[in-house]
Amino acid sequence: MPKKRKPARKPAATLRVVSLQNETPQEDLRRMGSLLVVQGAEVDLGQHMLCDHPIIIGRDERVDFSLSDGSISRAHCSVERAEDDSGYVLIDLDSTNGTTLNGKQVKGRIALETGDKIFLGSSVLRFAFSDQVDVQYHSRVEELVQTDALTGLDTKRQYDAVFEVVAKQATQEGSRITVAVMDLDGLKAINDTHGHEMGSFAIREVATLVRNCMQNYGHLARFGGDEFVCCFPGIDHDVALELSEELRSAVESHDFSHEGVRVHPTMCVGVASYPDHVSEPAALFKAADDALYRAKRSGKNRVESAET
Repeated sequence: MPKKRKPARKPAATLRVVSLQNETPQEDLRRMGSLLVVQGAEVDLGQHMLCDHPIIIGRDERVDFSLSDGSISRAHCSVERAEDDSGYVLIDLDSTNGTTLNGKQVKGRIALETGDKIFLGSSVLRFAFSDQVDVQYHSRVEELVQTDALTGLDTKRQYDAVFEVVAKQATQEGSRITVAVMDLDGLKAINDTHGHEMGSFAIREVATLVRNCMQNYGHLARFGGDEFVCCFPGIDHDVALELSEELRSAVESHDFSHEGVRVHPTMCVGVASYPDHVSEPAALFKAADDALYRAKRSGKNRVESAET
């Protein structure tokens, strides 16, 4: 018996991608010098800046390109147009440890070429020629890496990078850090009963409540699942406890209604401070997490402080 011939496949539809903008402004395509962080603190990696004006680089937050590198000067070096406008030059600003370009110590004004690497402290910047579209692309890639898609909060990766900088500063200056770890009560039951879409809705709503209560005081992130974390630099333990209690109450009283379904999650929070509860900042998350699980074991819908 002859085999049946398969029907001919229809040609695949052509997908036409249309830009939201009818055309790219020519100004956006004007190429100029740019700086990209290729080595240094995790929080700095991938930063990309156009040199559309003289750029001062250093660790001071007020300079044009601020790096989280304690081994560089507050205003370390600058990149600016050459006097004859033929290109760009690198200038060391009498930095403590000096600036190196491709292994050569910078003295005076040194011309920059595409691919040059600028070494300052433990950080390395790559010089190249880019346009505004390149910068927007790099910014978008960094945003995708740093931002949790469901909640819009920082990812764990970004939180860890920020915390490393905050912890180093606290250790050097003897300042305080408080960490709050937060976790929803009842999410599994919501997922099992109403589906994961409802669970995702609850997580998004809680993220908004967390942001409203805490973002003006510290660095927020979704740590994974229904767990959130906030690092409070310089905030007293009692203040963090008050903010955590406000959040717990806000979650308890919030109307979690979506497409005719209403759920009632609550939240537990564990809070720990350096140097009150731990001898080093790296131990803060575990101390706060232990307090969180004491709250869970004590009946949920609670705020607990770390034990001294």
